[in-house]
Amino acid sequence: MAKKKSRWKRIVGVLFLMGIAAAGYAGWSWLSDVVLTDIQMQGLAHATESEVRDLIQVDTGAVMFDIDPQILEDRIRRHPWIMDARVSRLPTGLLDIRIVERHPVAQALDESGHIGYYLDRNGFRMPISAVKWYPVPILSGRLERYHPVTRVTDSVLRDMLLALPEISQRADALLSEIRRIDSGFELRTTPVGNHESIPVLMGDSDFENKFKLLEAFWNQEVLLHQDIAFASIDLRFNSQVVTKQELRPPPVPLESAISN
Repeated sequence: MAKKKSRWKRIVGVLFLMGIAAAGYAGWSWLSDVVLTDIQMQGLAHATESEVRDLIQVDTGAVMFDIDPQILEDRIRRHPWIMDARVSRLPTGLLDIRIVERHPVAQALDESGHIGYYLDRNGFRMPISAVKWYPVPILSGRLERYHPVTRVTDSVLRDMLLALPEISQRADALLSEIRRIDSGFELRTTPVGNHESIPVLMGDSDFENKFKLLEAFWNQEVLLHQDIAFASIDLRFNSQVVTKQELRPPPVPLESAISN
């Protein structure tokens, strides 16, 4: 009885494998008979369908078997605004393209002092878009020349960009400018209340923790003490906030100002 059960399991296993092989053959066979009838794209915002079509170099009438999804995905990723792409060939003759675009975290000044391009959190650069403007901090200082399809080589800048999204939902309003200097980065806060823009020295490492420290100091000290003028904030020392500050003179009553 045990031998019969074992033999039956082997037969079922062989039949199962034959079924998989047959299904695989059928799946490949339709590719050689079906031609491309349409291209569908999802996820586009800044890149256009015409730009993607120019990149993939495939048009209707092509045999689906001759279309390599991986090659097309690699071509699509050459667009400066596109981070990732997935291409699928469907039995209906439809080429389905799903696209994920990059999200800016900073806007960089060019050599003339104008906004030249955006950067995402991975250090890739995207051209300014006519579709949408992003209220992200301005990046200036010692920057590399713009290149649309390669990451910035400055590893310290990449670390800074990678840390920026961690505070994007909580503290981006306090940042107006990020400047690359020899010793790392100097930030500029957004003027608020009686406070003008405050320079913040960040050094060249541990940006994620420093941003958390800056946010806490901003909420607990800067926003709550409008009578104190902060000349600078220094975060270069381990888990410490060093400031230069002075008391603001009390406001002069309107009546006194008029009588004088």
